Amino acid sequence: MRLTAAEQRMLDGGDGPAKQKAMAGLVQLGRAFGAERMVEIGYAHIHAGMALYLHDVELMEDLAELGATMAVPSSVNIANADTVNWQATGAPEKLARLQQRAADAQNRMGAACTFTCTPYWAGHWPTWNTHMTSIESTVTIFCNSVLGARSNRDGFFAVYAGITGRYPLFGYHLDENRRGTHLVRVDTPLRSITDFSALGFHVGRIVGEGVPVFEGFERRPSLDELDALGAALATSGGVALFIVPGVTPPYATAAQAFGGRVPDEAVDARRADLDAVYDYFCTRDDGVFDIVHVGCPHASFEEMKEYGRLLDGRRIADGMELWVTTSRPVRRMAEEAGIVRTLERAGAKVISDTCPISCHFARTVSPDPELGVVPPPLRAIVVDSAKQAKYVRDMIRCDTLLTGTAEAIETALTGRFVRHGRAA
Repeated sequence: MRLTAAEQRMLDGGDGPAKQKAMAGLVQLGRAFGAERMVEIGYAHIHAGMALYLHDVELMEDLAELGATMAVPSSVNIANADTVNWQATGAPEKLARLQQRAADAQNRMGAACTFTCTPYWAGHWPTWNTHMTSIESTVTIFCNSVLGARSNRDGFFAVYAGITGRYPLFGYHLDENRRGTHLVRVDTPLRSITDFSALGFHVGRIVGEGVPVFEGFERRPSLDELDALGAALATSGGVALFIVPGVTPPYATAAQAFGGRVPDEAVDARRADLDAVYDYFCTRDDGVFDIVHVGCPHASFEEMKEYGRLLDGRRIADGMELWVTTSRPVRRMAEEAGIVRTLERAGAKVISDTCPISCHFARTVSPDPELGVVPPPLRAIVVDSAKQAKYVRDMIRCDTLLTGTAEAIETALTGRFVRHGRAA
């Protein structure tokens, strides 16, 4: 790789051991992917340091001890515990305190402790052509596809990029890779945000790591709908960029998205395809469940308002547990607007920093026995997100019941599972 004088100085240790360690990792990454040089980035969404793994927290502490600081504006991804409201989730106190240690390290490094998978709702909004980096697939695909920023799915290298302000120039940072590979014709009205999630899950399974170009929406999708679409595409496939002409910068037409010629064949997305996703994630015939969860990806302020509208003046059924997950900044806005009060009066738990698949419910990890983490025996979780449904199965290893947002809220209110399309 060709390095600038400043980059070579970092690699040689002239800017301290933290930058040297980070640059060495990025050079290794760049060589592995054939990058010819680095590019300056303007934003990084980085690893939280997950408290279910003691060594993960210690890794962030070691970087802070080396003197690492973020060279660009940086936000922090979702964590294993709500360090402020950990009792509401039943998390062990030791887990919450260990997560706070990671937060302390992040603060020392100058990162914004958003602890969310949707930092754009918390004010981190990289603009068109901003080179950036992200550990979270939902952030990558939203920023690429809706904002026109440039990001790969980066893993821990996002931390190193944040420290140096550099990233190897490959993948979706290059114009030639930001072109459509599959045409998708949407041949059904989409009735809810969850329908967009089901659409994304259906298409992601077909296109894999491709770049789907969507046609046929009856109207311009909202930001929340685009968020749900991208999160599901990145879950069932390896999609990091989708294109909606007229929405995704700079593509005004499908022909532009494909670089000139629109494919003759298309991936069809019909109502039966969406219904099949709902059916795939409804795996309990008896409708038994333990928790209703909305807010995956972490809810926006607009979604919080919708939850408040659906729950205003009502109360969830006895024995029900309703989780609403969102970021700290959005929660604060919702508190000031009186929305959190409405949700909590209805019996909902408003949780930040984490979510069911990222908390102590996970059965795919082996935490330190001293943390006292014992995943509860969950039979099923009602969700309104195909992404969450997939990871509940994979990580919590319990059944799922996928339905629309209004139906999920109605489920919590009545104590009986309400299937999608059947909200009161």
